[in-house]
Amino acid sequence: MGDSNVNFNAAENAILLLKDFRERRAAFQAFDEYDKAMSQMRTNATEKIDKLEEPLKSIAFRLFSIADKGFFLFQVCEWKIDYLCEALIHAIEAKNPISLANNARALVEHLATLVAIAKELEKLQERLRGQGQEKAIFKAIETAETFIYRAYYGKSPKVATESNEQALHVNDCLKTLKEEVSDIEDVYDFLCEYVHPNHGSNALVSTGQLASGRLNPPEAYHRETLDRLRRYCTLCMLFLRDRGVEHGTIFVKINNLFELCCARGAKISNVFSIKAPNPDGNGKSKETAYFFRKARTAFEAMSLCYEFLEKEGYEVRGRQSGGFGHGVIYDIYNTDKGKVWFKVPTIQS
Repeated sequence: MGDSNVNFNAAENAILLLKDFRERRAAFQAFDEYDKAMSQMRTNATEKIDKLEEPLKSIAFRLFSIADKGFFLFQVCEWKIDYLCEALIHAIEAKNPISLANNARALVEHLATLVAIAKELEKLQERLRGQGQEKAIFKAIETAETFIYRAYYGKSPKVATESNEQALHVNDCLKTLKEEVSDIEDVYDFLCEYVHPNHGSNALVSTGQLASGRLNPPEAYHRETLDRLRRYCTLCMLFLRDRGVEHGTIFVKINNLFELCCARGAKISNVFSIKAPNPDGNGKSKETAYFFRKARTAFEAMSLCYEFLEKEGYEVRGRQSGGFGHGVIYDIYNTDKGKVWFKVPTIQS
């Protein structure tokens, strides 16, 4: 997250991107009445679960619950980030250095937590991939359930003595974020210097020498430090803009694991089996579009499309709709080798 190559007006660009996040976040306010928004999906899931036998019944129930609770938790994190964006915009416009520093650090903390949640669910997906052992499946699910519980209900170690009851530690979340932002721990240490009651925060409202100089100097006096704080806010927003959607897709992937449990012929030994990207057809036209006949869900079929293109060495340059058929949708991938047609189911099997 180093800013040596960033060349812009730090204040103006920070405000621009902070506002951009808030505008994009507004689209998710439909989920504020969460029970209402999820009612139909929960009803549909319950109907599917009721048709299953154990142990798939319990596995499906818990996977849907993880997707539901995880998505809710993601929205909680984004609402907190939204409020921090509002506070940071005010801090920048009001030229309030203490508010800027405190909220910039909080922004990094909540960003790290959001990424940690997504990464933990990605681990669940990987642990279940190809897994056919009941004990290992339930262990992976329990690990994810505990993480989500801690992320929402967790308390200070001074209050909660059991580790499963304790809140996620910010340092652990930062280590997870470090996988994508190599210098995030250095950034966080810098921010802490201007939040704690020490020389860093003292210097933000003085000229830096005890009983000397002046108090509350003009912003220009600390411009370099303040610009660095603002740039870190900007870089957090750029990360969310560029990677947030990718991390958010994990809930679709977890829901697909639930759908696999409900697919025809599913049993504990094959429910999470890995399908090879070997399609029927030749992909040259709508009539001969590639089709993954053994795909159990629409999501699995779409994933196999990408795996096939990668395996065959295609360079994808875009995708467009090729229309609809009976229970299928046609996709046209524009590649370095020309157009490639696929058809995937529109309804879960």
